[in-house]
Amino acid sequence: MKRVILVAALLAATALATPPGWAARKSPAAAGQCGAQRSVEAEQAIRYMTDLMVASSACRNTTYAEFALRNRLVIIDYQKAMIGRLHGKAAFDRWNTSLANQAAMKEAVVPIAQFCQQAEPLMKQASALDTKGFRAFAAAQAAGASGQAAKCGK
Repeated sequence: MKRVILVAALLAATALATPPGWAARKSPAAAGQCGAQRSVEAEQAIRYMTDLMVASSACRNTTYAEFALRNRLVIIDYQKAMIGRLHGKAAFDRWNTSLANQAAMKEAVVPIAQFCQQAEPLMKQASALDTKGFRAFAAAQAAGASGQAAKCGK
């Protein structure tokens, strides 16, 4: 139960602010395609962050906090995209909490030393991701998840 509370507290730490938004699209057709692609990208980014948050918390290191600070504005963009996709902040919060709980449950069934060893590549990757790298990573994950190549600009 303490882990779930900790996860919820870490989620609250990435509170929403007003960042620069997604760039305007060139046509209504492109807007629909790019909007859907950005939505998948945002989902992949939030899933990645959630796994990182749980791993960083369980392994008691600062990787997630450093990653979140370094990528704050892009994280907020992704959160806003998911809030729009899920039709509101309350729905986003429920979905995000559910993701965190699922990740925490996976972590809870593995001995902590083994879990941290398995999470090492994730934390090493996250330590190297700046805003540009994180966006590129999320876009690549989205392209793989949707089966489409990334064709939309920033």
